[in-house]
Amino acid sequence: MKKLETYKSPTSPDNSAAPENPRTPENPVFPRKYMLPENSENPETDDSPKEILVLGHCLLNPLARLKGAKPATPVDPKGANIIQLPCPESMYLGMRRREITKDQLDHPAYRRFCRKIFTPLADMLEDLAANGIKLRIIGVPKSPSCGVYITSVGGEPGKSKEFHHSHAPGPGVFMEEIIKELEGRGVEFEIEDAGR
Repeated sequence: MKKLETYKSPTSPDNSAAPENPRTPENPVFPRKYMLPENSENPETDDSPKEILVLGHCLLNPLARLKGAKPATPVDPKGANIIQLPCPESMYLGMRRREITKDQLDHPAYRRFCRKIFTPLADMLEDLAANGIKLRIIGVPKSPSCGVYITSVGGEPGKSKEFHHSHAPGPGVFMEEIIKELEGRGVEFEIEDAGR
């Protein structure tokens, strides 16, 4: 494989003689010359690991964990090929979610959401495996979504203790989305709370 040539835009001046300067706040111009690493010319000497670690999201990003939860078992990804899974709980329930168990998440809508966010990664992992790459999936112990051998279960439905909240004028999230969608389509409608 030959080295990449310097690309010159038809509208840009010829800067091939100009020295390459790193981009700094004082010099916001990007360098124009791009080269592949020397060892990329000989793929037969590629000695990178033929394994990919597929990690539960919070193993690399502890900020996605439930507030107050103990840190996940650390994983040292140094030198490994990594794919970080998305965090379905934070994506589905948000960062201000409460503690939840597998029993509470075991619902068709949540399962459908998990399949939807994993499908593009599944396509890529399938392709990698077909090309001889070993896949090693690392889950998050005790997680109701990402546990492999141990997960959390139980959790009584309904109100378990006093929950402090207040009321504010305006619609809830779902109703806001309904209003936006219908107004955006020019649909006439009436909307109100029950019992008013």
